Amino acid sequence: MTDEPPYGSSPDDELKDLDDRLKAAEARQRKTVDHGAEVGANQGYLALGELVGGIGGGLGLGWLVDTYLLGSKPWGMIAGALLGMVAAVYLIVKRGQSAS
Repeated sequence: MTDEPPYGSSPDDELKDLDDRLKAAEARQRKTVDHGAEVGANQGYLALGELVGGIGGGLGLGWLVDTYLLGSKPWGMIAGALLGMVAAVYLIVKRGQSAS
């Protein structure tokens, strides 16, 4: 389908053709979906995953330090959890700044 009406058509035919193309364009427009809410939810889940993963990873490393290296239970786990949380918050803030 081209934008030009067929050669030798009447003005009424041209208007009808224009109306048909307009209706088709409006129908395509209505079919598009707004993914803004999904993007926001994905960003939230990503931030939550980074926070939980950072704290969990810090706890795991702290447990390893306490059990096999220093034997200073529970201070390695406490320090690991705090460091993991700080690292996760840093990554979340960094991702937020790059997105805006």
